[in-house]
Amino acid sequence: MGTRSKSHSGPPQGSLSEGPIRSCIGCGSRKAQVELTRVALDPAGEVVVDRERRLPGRGSYLCGAGCLTAALKRKAFGRAFRGKAGKVDPSKLGQAWESDSGP
Repeated sequence: MGTRSKSHSGPPQGSLSEGPIRSCIGCGSRKAQVELTRVALDPAGEVVVDRERRLPGRGSYLCGAGCLTAALKRKAFGRAFRGKAGKVDPSKLGQAWESDSGP
């Protein structure tokens, strides 16, 4: 009877200048790509933090270190990289995160 709202068809909250929207593989929240940290596979197939966003191939995104833990628990890296992710070293990824958040 009433018209349905088209809340999902318009741009996400915020302006169009924010750029592409990506989902965090840890918590599933959708945010502007610039707000998230990209992780990708290095040439050896290991999951690494891609600060410069230059590594080739598929990338996945995380909100923060807490989402890293959630992604590991959910085994999200295997799905995000379509089974091509090698062994994930959480301590190495965590150290990369801590080095970025320092002064």
